Amino acid sequence: METLREIFADPTLEKDRARILLVDDDDIVLEAHRRVLSSTYDTLVATSGADAIETINRESAICCVVMDIKMSQMDGITAAREIRRLRPDTPVIFHTGYPGEYAESVIDKQERPFDYVTKGESLERLLRSVRNAVESYRLKAGNAEISSYAELQYGIIGKSSIIQEVCKLIRKAAASDVRVMILGETGTGKELVARAIHADSKRRQKKLAILNCNHKSPDLVESELFGHVRGAFTGAIVDRIGLFQYADGGTVFLDEIGDLDITTQAKLLRVLETGEYQRIGEPNIRATDTRVVCATHRDLNQMVRDGKFREDLFYRLKGVVIPIPPLRERREDIPVLIEKFNDRFTIERGLPTKVFDQSAIGAMIQYDWPGNVRQLLNTVESAIVLSTSDLIMSEDILKLIGPSSEKDSPSSRILSDRLRDLERTLIIAALAETQYHVASAAEILGIDTSHLHKKIKAYNINLVVLRE
Repeated sequence: METLREIFADPTLEKDRARILLVDDDDIVLEAHRRVLSSTYDTLVATSGADAIETINRESAICCVVMDIKMSQMDGITAAREIRRLRPDTPVIFHTGYPGEYAESVIDKQERPFDYVTKGESLERLLRSVRNAVESYRLKAGNAEISSYAELQYGIIGKSSIIQEVCKLIRKAAASDVRVMILGETGTGKELVARAIHADSKRRQKKLAILNCNHKSPDLVESELFGHVRGAFTGAIVDRIGLFQYADGGTVFLDEIGDLDITTQAKLLRVLETGEYQRIGEPNIRATDTRVVCATHRDLNQMVRDGKFREDLFYRLKGVVIPIPPLRERREDIPVLIEKFNDRFTIERGLPTKVFDQSAIGAMIQYDWPGNVRQLLNTVESAIVLSTSDLIMSEDILKLIGPSSEKDSPSSRILSDRLRDLERTLIIAALAETQYHVASAAEILGIDTSHLHKKIKAYNINLVVLRE
């Protein structure tokens, strides 16, 4: 089994050369381009649209197709449509000499190719287009591997760019022994992220201990963390080991760390600073080698200002910060989550397969999900159990979640907030595509480098962490 680090390796640094397909019915042009491009790429050639389609069917991992438009028998546009149906992620560059009715503006509007290059333009123009297409293909392929691996190993489901960034941060955090703070609303999957970090870390052979600090008395939390000896307090009838002893050499995950009382915060700080602790009622000092990962849905910065959370503990815990987006900020993941939850629940319970109608999926995409992924999971399961039909419609969903209120509907969200979310996602995607080279990312985005630096600072994008 490949490690997560291998899965996340930069695909543009692979030893294998990218494979591209050149399509032209002019043998002279085809050979000239093959000679130029073969120094960098593994080139395949086709002399017709039909030949191109056959090659796409036969060969794997073709990263880019450079195709003439005007060809006998089958033109490039017809061939490109079939290629898009067969391999929707394979970019097609139209390369034509005499546009005529195939003018660039018409092609861009109707066919939406990756690029359109006119024969006679500089060779550098074509080379740049091919390079960008190959990098785009490999980035998408790498993200698909990330999604597949993360789901298979940890149950993290999603293909959105914002979830891809979360996965990259998980990989970076797992590769080191730094403390991690996971931030996110209730139900976003913070525990899944913590489990993923431990499972791919050098401590994975040791224990992962989990404690939810929410709604527990201070004495109980302290006992669970550090343990106690018999007679230490009323009800302590036997000795008990704590999580720092149980998971020695491994990881302790403290969920809802913002609910930890001030007294226990001080004792936790001692463990983080010295690696030492005491069981309740025991004078002996014990040592532990444990990595601490914490999570919260609270604003710890505000709690520090209000005196409800120790500032020194906050900075001890705040190593790598991984923000988990709420479901309303990654709506494109909702259909795939519905499909996965549907399959999982019907298989586990031995129930007949149900189909979610597009109206039902649309209703769930429109809803804001205050309970996030956990609420979506419960809604899918309830719809499967309660529906008397094999087809689940929007009305079945609305019975469970109710119609979106004016406040909750996407159209009522403040436009500037939506635009900021989109802009931040686009900036991170451009940085990832250029290996976090700011000047190159600025070129892709069509803005000045200085302007992009300001945006990076405004959106709190940590280039140091992302580049590691």
